[in-house]
Amino acid sequence: MIDYLNTHAEQIVLIVVIFLAIFSIIVFVGAIYSRWMLNLKDKKEREIRERLSGLVIQYVSGDLSFEDLKSELSTETDYSILMQISNQLEKNLEGEEEIRLKRLLNLPPIRNFFIGRFETKDPLERAKACLYFARQNKIKKSILPKIMSYSSSKYPMLAYASCMAIIVHGSTRQQREAIHNLLINEGVSDQALNDIFKEFQVQSSEESEVESHLLMRFIADKAYSDRRTALLIRTLGELNFYQSAAFLLSEFESLSEDHYSPVIATALIDVLAQFGMSEILDDLHTIYTSSEHREVRESTAKALGLFTDPVSKPILKWLMLDRDFYVRFYAAKSLSNYPDVQMNELNLPGMESDEYSELLGEIETSKELEY
Repeated sequence: MIDYLNTHAEQIVLIVVIFLAIFSIIVFVGAIYSRWMLNLKDKKEREIRERLSGLVIQYVSGDLSFEDLKSELSTETDYSILMQISNQLEKNLEGEEEIRLKRLLNLPPIRNFFIGRFETKDPLERAKACLYFARQNKIKKSILPKIMSYSSSKYPMLAYASCMAIIVHGSTRQQREAIHNLLINEGVSDQALNDIFKEFQVQSSEESEVESHLLMRFIADKAYSDRRTALLIRTLGELNFYQSAAFLLSEFESLSEDHYSPVIATALIDVLAQFGMSEILDDLHTIYTSSEHREVRESTAKALGLFTDPVSKPILKWLMLDRDFYVRFYAAKSLSNYPDVQMNELNLPGMESDEYSELLGEIETSKELEY
């Protein structure tokens, strides 16, 4: 065997080289062909998108009939791109135009496309189906239990999409359970939860008490992470649920002075200040201005500027000497809200004049840009 290899070594090397060369050529040609096919597909889809975009705009404007638009659709790619265009347009339409656009979602090929994906094993495809159901005015009640089960999925997108469908079509009990499942799923983003809460508000617009009480119940349960609890608190503020003010004040007053969560404390301070709950002032003055947590001192400095209580003025001056820039900035900005305080004439031992001038410049800029 060794003698054979020694005798034919050159031929063997030549065969290997030729084989590798042929293989390299095949790979190279295959790569070029794949890129060409991909570019061809992208070009075709762009052409279809341009054509359908014009047709859909004519349709929602009333210049093209439903039947005429439907006659322009023939392939699965057409319906897929039509769905993408509808998603992009939906948030910008209302009234009769929105009704017209939603009618497209009931085209049999689109409906069958998503119903078929609801039963697949791919969580992303299931999520697409759930989002489709969320955009329907009515769905079969028989599929709600399955949608409900998806809300506890470990896949964030599927959990979010199924929860959105439950918010639109489910009962109050199902809505509560679906939101709970999302809150304990740390993979779901805060933005996704905000979308859920906003949709929940839309669906229960005539019964805002229901939503505010549900959010308060979640907070009172103490079953979620500090980050999630803070999100719930801030949601009450963002949705202007003033009926929750007394509850939030109770939560604020029950915080331990020594072992409170800074994330929850800042959320409570921000929302209660927004609601004008001056009952928090004493605790802000005595406890939270000297907090070891930078973000708590910052929120305190902001809140004191909303109340403009005379007692807060010397405390804000003291906070202007804080070791953190943002605490100093918001303390100075809050102090500038007092009509009897002349910021240019303030004497602050321990702060250089150049530093103070820079701080005043930042305040003026923030007021001009409204941040």
